Amino acid sequence: MVRVSPAISREPDRIEVRAPRAAPMATLAMSVVGVAAGVWLLVSGGAGNVVLGVVLLAFFGVGAIRALLRLVKGRALLVATPDGVDDGGSVVAAGFLPWSEIGTIEVLPGRGGGMLVIGVRDPEAVLARTSPARARVGRAQAGRLGSPVVLPPTVLPVPAEELAADLERLRP
Repeated sequence: MVRVSPAISREPDRIEVRAPRAAPMATLAMSVVGVAAGVWLLVSGGAGNVVLGVVLLAFFGVGAIRALLRLVKGRALLVATPDGVDDGGSVVAAGFLPWSEIGTIEVLPGRGGGMLVIGVRDPEAVLARTSPARARVGRAQAGRLGSPVVLPPTVLPVPAEELAADLERLRP
């Protein structure tokens, strides 16, 4: 069964996967409530209230800004073409991977559904293109799951099995 999702577009020679908008919308709503509570504490006075109000404003203000940026920017999690896959959704955000660098495409069981694992032939070459912090996480992930390029079910708008089949059909 193929599920239709506005977060995924399928064309004959291109697949584009975007993150569901529910998570940033929920974060934005919670952040607005947190900012309002911070303002209320600041206005109500008292040294303890002012300190807590400032902390709430800083924490939830940053959350609101990040959520708004995710809603407005909305970078694709994954774009696949006959040339390769552009990864922006895994923890390493590997960027463009030509099909020649990709080995297997697997779905491993995970909490909440399957994890899409895009096996790369040379993980260290992929990790060299990322920041040192992302590379550390990617190495740990590659040790556990076989590749640093993993999209968990929490970010995928469709089942990983469905997306893996789409990728295999697009692979030359």
